[in-house]
Amino acid sequence: MRTISTETNHVDTLIITVGTRQVGWLCQDGVTRSFGADGNSSYPTHVNELYQELGIERGTYQENDKISPWSARDLGKRYYEYCVEWLGGNFSQVELLLDEEIIETGIKQGLKHIILWGTDQPETVSWSFRRLDTIWLAQLMAGKIKSIFPDIRVDVHVPTINANDSNAIRKELELLVLQEALDYFSPSGDKEFVLWIQNKGCVPTVASSVEICAAALVRQCKVFNASPNEPPEFFTKLENNLITANHSQSFKLIPMGEYFWSLERLRIISAWERGDFFEAQLWLKIHQILHPVLYKLTGFLARYSNWESDSDFFRKLGEWLGSNDVSSLVYSEQIKRWKTQLHKMQSDNITQLWESTIIVELCLYRENYTTAFIQFTQLLERLLYLQSQSQNWVVKGLILNKNNDPSLAELMQGWCKYNNFNQDSKWSKLLYEVRQKRNKIIHQGEFITSRKICSIWANNGFPVTFPETPEIIKNLMMNVLMEISTPPNCDQLLMRSLYQWGLNHLKDAI
Repeated sequence: MRTISTETNHVDTLIITVGTRQVGWLCQDGVTRSFGADGNSSYPTHVNELYQELGIERGTYQENDKISPWSARDLGKRYYEYCVEWLGGNFSQVELLLDEEIIETGIKQGLKHIILWGTDQPETVSWSFRRLDTIWLAQLMAGKIKSIFPDIRVDVHVPTINANDSNAIRKELELLVLQEALDYFSPSGDKEFVLWIQNKGCVPTVASSVEICAAALVRQCKVFNASPNEPPEFFTKLENNLITANHSQSFKLIPMGEYFWSLERLRIISAWERGDFFEAQLWLKIHQILHPVLYKLTGFLARYSNWESDSDFFRKLGEWLGSNDVSSLVYSEQIKRWKTQLHKMQSDNITQLWESTIIVELCLYRENYTTAFIQFTQLLERLLYLQSQSQNWVVKGLILNKNNDPSLAELMQGWCKYNNFNQDSKWSKLLYEVRQKRNKIIHQGEFITSRKICSIWANNGFPVTFPETPEIIKNLMMNVLMEISTPPNCDQLLMRSLYQWGLNHLKDAI
């Protein structure tokens, strides 16, 4: 799983699942002791020592024939009451062993709200498990955070749920997280809600449920797992043989959307190959942090497939070509060629039209033959119009319409006259039938199939290869356009090059 820089992302809300390992206490002897170190797994006996710090003898709880010593639930409550009643609300001795760096970084990046999820299991759960509940450790953390950052909103969420009941936890989380996202959502705003979760150190069922719930939100908002890096050693023995707990000094920020990249990459490739860039952009949205070049390129291709090629489009495309993101992925020679092609595309109408042929081709590959046919006739009409202008067909009497706004029929007739094709020539018949079919589609709402397209050419003496594949139809259409206007080298067409580069990069992006 790839990580990103922790210094470049805005954040709105941080959810921390509280475990016993996350909270410590700075004792009078200068040693930080952990509420989760109870002499097990080679850990020091910090829990016993924390009871001694308060001058309290650690007790036990008997449940049937099972005896369990007091632990985090009891100890946390005693220290919380100690901070409130004896220290006057002073939580300065509380230590955030795992989360301090995450919180400080989040605050610098606009963090507004912290939710601390603690456990408070119902009485139906055995005391041997309930004694480890973190309800009061969460309150200690909240007090500490508020004392350092008084302007931030801190809420403690402790639902009465069995810590192993994954369904109940997930339902509670969905309500909590969804409401949090809705509170920040603004239909008119241009900022996306950003959520960080920290689920390390708590009960495994809670941790996994938080992760699943957060992952389910990746299409509604940006979600990151802020995972603290554990210190080289949890505990250090001091010169006086006392053992102190250590803090995490850094953390990884992992986009939750990356969990789905392997599967969704195949969907993006499929949409890209079909020319459905709006679908590709939808799938790429949650991956835009790690794949910003692909995401923005998809946006340009989506706009272009909608025939958008105005000054704003060219300006933004030029800015993208000059961006650091592009230069970090593409060789400088290729970028230079793209910039040259962009200038040519902007300055030459014929080049612009030939650039647009990729829109027709991709529509054919989606087998959307009616739309592709209309797009083909649109390109055909525009090429004929540019020919009429450059070769002065009106002045030469090839077009009788003096208003400089000839119809498609007049343009086709003018082209045939210019090339000395009489009405019985195959070119005259082909163009006539193309126009007739276009008119029926537009005026009468007809549709056209691949076979009907091929029959237009076949019925007028043009060789047609069967079966009627999109590639065959593309060649028939392109041959007509090339007869009217000499195309530039396809290798010199910008949008084709960008399309192919993006597809190749997608296939290589594992």
